[in-house]
Amino acid sequence: MVRRIVIVGCGVSGTTAAFYARKTDRASEITIVGDEVLPEYSRCGLPYAFSGIVPTMRSLIGYDEEFYEHTNRLDLKLGASVTRILPERRLVELRSKDHSSAELQYDSLILTTGASPTTLAVPGSELKGVFTIRTMNDVEGLANYLGEAKAKRVAIIGAGLIGSEMAEALLVRGVGVLQAEIVPEILPVILDPDMASIVREKGEEHGVEYHFQSSLEEILGEEGMVVGVRISGRSYDADAVIVAVRVRPNTELAKDAGILLGESGGIKTNDRMLTSASNVYAAGDCIETFDLVTRRHVFFQLATTAVRQSMVAGINAGGGEARYPGSTGVTTVKLFGLEVATLGPTTAMAEKIGAHPVSVRITGSTRLSYYPGGKDLTVKLLANQENGKLLGAQLVGEEGATLRANFASMAAHLGLTVHEFAGIETCYSPPLAPVWDPVTIAAQALLRKLRPPPAKAPGTTSTG
Repeated sequence: MVRRIVIVGCGVSGTTAAFYARKTDRASEITIVGDEVLPEYSRCGLPYAFSGIVPTMRSLIGYDEEFYEHTNRLDLKLGASVTRILPERRLVELRSKDHSSAELQYDSLILTTGASPTTLAVPGSELKGVFTIRTMNDVEGLANYLGEAKAKRVAIIGAGLIGSEMAEALLVRGVGVLQAEIVPEILPVILDPDMASIVREKGEEHGVEYHFQSSLEEILGEEGMVVGVRISGRSYDADAVIVAVRVRPNTELAKDAGILLGESGGIKTNDRMLTSASNVYAAGDCIETFDLVTRRHVFFQLATTAVRQSMVAGINAGGGEARYPGSTGVTTVKLFGLEVATLGPTTAMAEKIGAHPVSVRITGSTRLSYYPGGKDLTVKLLANQENGKLLGAQLVGEEGATLRANFASMAAHLGLTVHEFAGIETCYSPPLAPVWDPVTIAAQALLRKLRPPPAKAPGTTSTG
């Protein structure tokens, strides 16, 4: 009997799941239902297409419909939405772009419903010129509006990853930026304040006007269009507003179908990406992820996490066997000429969850001092005082942060202690890398701050 696989969502998660399901079961009938009219494209590339660094928005599209339908024999239903899941009948109901209704039977169902940006319920939020950033339509709408309004300045509410990337993109386009953040520094989810300040100072040099410990109270308008914002009691001119405060997993379909949600609010799965419903899998931004560092279930919004989960879901939905171990949350972004790369919790988060963090920060060079072209790289490492394991890494510099964060992520995946991490040998060549890598120097310094392991009693031997 031919296996019927239905995938809800045609983003990077849905597409990856479909491709791996096809590799696993060459004879299966695979249907992808996507609520956008476009096939999978790079959401992470949207700020760069908006700024013009990437030539066109359409260049972000990964595969054309021919590749889906003919090369991989996938039934692609774009501009359609699944309205209900009936797990007991192994059936989904959907509405097509022409508003007609249909039903699809499945043997395996994969939910890759993604996430949605949240808005702020403040006066003026309904005005023309208020945007969130999630889809290609969002970014194209913003670009068109800024051109029509001859915008000189945009207010961005939120200074996390999306808000910061859009701030830089606007500056590249020659548009001024006012950015408000409710906490005292930018990038609060991934960086400690002392590391974030390095990036923020670069942002200020590029022209961002930051307002910290500030909240949006009202969006000001005239004739139905944005003309300014009131932030913490003061009014500022602005021709448009971007709300970039947080995203929430799209779990309504799952919840209505009786599928369990996890502690973080995302869909709960096991390591095979199977939900609480039989033969229903889930992956990507709609689910909660096991954090290998903190051993908690959290909400990561990372393409690298999503594609690995989707690979596992696709293989298992196709009758194969695969398992997803979890994620370190390793993240990187380039802002204002700096590479920013992190993994694990910030110090504040580590303290909140009782991880007993101890940390060290050093600034080293990506090359030896006598060789031209070396760049400063600031490294902050966190360890758990109780067990000596690497707890987090934060790296900021003009070069070398991203690959070193991958190195630290491998150590976290393996559960290495700081002692083991500091002992790893790295390569050296004057044009490429120093004898003592900045990450190794930081690990050695952190090791000195950790409590030494208990001394063994005289005459005892290891039984490890």
